Amino acid sequence: MTRGRMRLAVAASTVAFAVVAGCSGGSAAGAKGRPAGASDDVLGGTRAAQDEVSKALQNPTGILIDAPLSRRPSSDKLIAILDTPTGTGHLKNLGVVDAARALGWRAQLLTVGRGAEDTATVMDQALDLHPDAVVFGATPVALLGQQLARAQTLKIPVLADSITDPVQNGIISTSLDNPTQVAEYGRLVGSYVAAKSDGKAHAAIFTISAYPVLTVFANSFKQALTAACPTCKVLVVNQQISDLGKNTPQSVVDTLQRDPNINWAIFSLGDLTIGVPEALRAAGLQGKVKIGGETPTQANLQALRAGTEEVWTGFTAAILGWRDVDMLARYFNGESLDAANRTLLPTQLITRENVSIAPLDSTGYYVGFPGYADAFKKLWQLG
Repeated sequence: MTRGRMRLAVAASTVAFAVVAGCSGGSAAGAKGRPAGASDDVLGGTRAAQDEVSKALQNPTGILIDAPLSRRPSSDKLIAILDTPTGTGHLKNLGVVDAARALGWRAQLLTVGRGAEDTATVMDQALDLHPDAVVFGATPVALLGQQLARAQTLKIPVLADSITDPVQNGIISTSLDNPTQVAEYGRLVGSYVAAKSDGKAHAAIFTISAYPVLTVFANSFKQALTAACPTCKVLVVNQQISDLGKNTPQSVVDTLQRDPNINWAIFSLGDLTIGVPEALRAAGLQGKVKIGGETPTQANLQALRAGTEEVWTGFTAAILGWRDVDMLARYFNGESLDAANRTLLPTQLITRENVSIAPLDSTGYYVGFPGYADAFKKLWQLG
């Protein structure tokens, strides 16, 4: 066993023990170590959740996709990228830029504002460039009907990630960071909360319904938590994209003040926590709830190190960007997209116990698998 594997095994064992210990919640134990008041259904559910958690604490060992291209793609491509107004979305798009450059392609970022019509406007600007492809994420297809029809007329392929819509209107794929992927994030976090709560979790989950893929996370979290813990409760609190860092912090405070029984605050997007720690401190609510969710920011991962937040799923934003380019490379080569469509992104649960050995980049973002660039270049026949 290598030293790195040994550290990982020790950390996983430590966290698994902490999860089991956390399930006692400090309560008086009944016969055979049963926490007082816990039903057989709750105990059975949390034991299954503990198993899920133990597996999910492991660091990924690759990019998961392993089907190589038949030949190196042509280098004469221009990719237009709609840059969405979230930190992790921008990080993903920087991954698209880096991957495109690795293939000798040109890539241009076009910044999207937070207004309802901004994505459609910027999509038109992207099409005005007459690129070889357009990449966008998170925006429902219904908001881009005219623009997608125009792309079809111009014979410009469009690649969409992080949406719930099926392939349509000239879009070549919607499989990356799709509902199946996001439901996995929700299931893992729900299992973690169940394992830690001993039937006493009362969670508020903050999400943005304008991004349907985030609703998938919220629903999957609720389903996983309540399946493992029927006595646990979940309150869904909707936000607007314009609320980030502005109204959301007060919304969190108001939610906790209205219902003092809430002991978990779960966020379907790490950017939703911007300003929340400060608002909780100002309201005297710091430490009142355990905080977690999906798509963590640098600040969320730093908070795990500091012990002020509890759990996040690793979102491999950069790898998602490279997967976008991988999908386009297969399309331009005339190759099947099947392998790319069915392969999920690497992920894991990151907690305060294992964050010190989780694969982060030099800026503090989660990367999942540090050797991803070389792995993609090998698939792309770049030598």
